[in-house]
Amino acid sequence: MTIIHMANGDYPRYEELLLQRDQLKKEANLYRLSYIRIFGGMINDIFKKYISCIELKKSIAYCQAAKNHGSKPDLASMKVFVEQQMTAYREKLHEMLTEYDNAKAIGTVTDEELREIKSLYRKLAKQLHPDICPLINNDPKLRELWERACAAYNGNDLETLRDTEFLVWQALAQAGEENLSIVIPDIQEKIIRLERQIYEIKTTEPYIHKFLLENEFDVAKKMQSLKKQLEKYAEYEKQLTQKLNEIKKEVSENERNDQNGNGSDSGGGKSE
Repeated sequence: MTIIHMANGDYPRYEELLLQRDQLKKEANLYRLSYIRIFGGMINDIFKKYISCIELKKSIAYCQAAKNHGSKPDLASMKVFVEQQMTAYREKLHEMLTEYDNAKAIGTVTDEELREIKSLYRKLAKQLHPDICPLINNDPKLRELWERACAAYNGNDLETLRDTEFLVWQALAQAGEENLSIVIPDIQEKIIRLERQIYEIKTTEPYIHKFLLENEFDVAKKMQSLKKQLEKYAEYEKQLTQKLNEIKKEVSENERNDQNGNGSDSGGGKSE
């Protein structure tokens, strides 16, 4: 099937910007993964200390609130209450740990493979990209192939892209439509929108991690900063732990005194 694009504007420019945006999105994701592989372990350790401090502060606040109301802190109830309060933090930590493990598990590809991946994707995009060929939205098979191509491209899965190219060729041949014309309306507005998207990608995270990752001095400086942050939270955690232990000790001593006092009262009553 031959696709003929008809537009009142610069179609080659539109096509090139679409491909450039997708390439930048992929690069941004790769920079994000590299950032996580390098700094993720330390960042996760910091977050663990961070949520530990929050848990300790909530425990202390629970006990102090009970004392302010003239009652003894119930340590068992405190533990249940604080654990409920920490659910969202623990879920976030789980996500971070999983993302770190996944980032470490992703393999690397050669420059030659990257060039072939880029070439295959550009070829498939010119045939199937929804913004270039909107007809695929009405063809489940082609739409599925496009989603498969995108996933393979973003994951640097060269073999799947090669297989997908063959399957796309088969699907288009079976469609049997010759010289299909596709009109792209408002192409100039779409070009402007793509230019804005490209600018935003290139000037925000995770794409701008590129400049940090390419400089060994900056990477070392970042690691040192994270290390100091971890030490700061560790010291704060130590202080909070000491304070909570003092509260627990006070509660235990009060309970023993109450038990001893009750025992003396009972004994005194009997002797009278």
